[in-house]
Amino acid sequence: MVIDFKMKPPIPGWEDMFAAGKTPVKEKFKALKDVEPTKARTLDDVLAEMDGQGITHSVILGRNNELNSSNAELLEFLTSQKGERFFGFIGIEDMTVEEAVETIHKYAATGKFHGVAANPAKIRPLTGIGDPSLDPIFEACLEHDLPFCMTLSLLISLISEKPDYDYIHPKQLIRIADKYPELKLIISHAAWPFVQESIAVAIHYPNIYLCPDFYISFPGGGQYAEAAKAGLEDQLLYASCYPNVPYDYAMAHYNKHDLPEDIFEKVMSGNAKKLLGLE
Repeated sequence: MVIDFKMKPPIPGWEDMFAAGKTPVKEKFKALKDVEPTKARTLDDVLAEMDGQGITHSVILGRNNELNSSNAELLEFLTSQKGERFFGFIGIEDMTVEEAVETIHKYAATGKFHGVAANPAKIRPLTGIGDPSLDPIFEACLEHDLPFCMTLSLLISLISEKPDYDYIHPKQLIRIADKYPELKLIISHAAWPFVQESIAVAIHYPNIYLCPDFYISFPGGGQYAEAAKAGLEDQLLYASCYPNVPYDYAMAHYNKHDLPEDIFEKVMSGNAKKLLGLE
């Protein structure tokens, strides 16, 4: 069993977003310049690729409430037959705190979502993830027993309205992890290039999980795997970030670190099952 903790499929209404996601990171990072984008175009194509890599389930991180990236479209897909292999996170991008909280309550009530997702650079107004003004979002997550996944990385800093290298620093999570020890916090992109800093914060806070995505193949990214061997095996998650990179690329770079079998199982599915409430 393999659970991909971050991907974006061409579900009905999201086809253009899927197509646009195949190449943009190649244009920013030389480490990905030779990566051939997936040839998949339809959801059936994606399911076939998942089967080819042994990926049994995938997590879709929601975006916002706008057409062609909306929570309503994601909800409709999750309730369809083809949505049975997917877990959805409520997206709260391009919202104020008040709108985000309202959205969490609305979609959590459906019972079809397994978490909340945000690119903090798109919460209105632009606010550091550690700012106390965002606490109502975390409290809404706790009320519905939903983990909170945020995307932190250099890429996110570059595309924010006010690029700030410290904006993505994992130190911002210390206050949240202290105040809400029962809240599961997932760092998508694992705050690269702050590799050692994100590892250190996760070591101190067992409610923080690291999801390196394709950054596990970047300079220093191998340290995430080394951390799993050195005590962080319960807090590392496999994710592809598909279609930004194809499945074979993501799987190859997780496999290359030769993790012990028991740790590899946790990274590829065990830890995700706990976060998704499958155990």
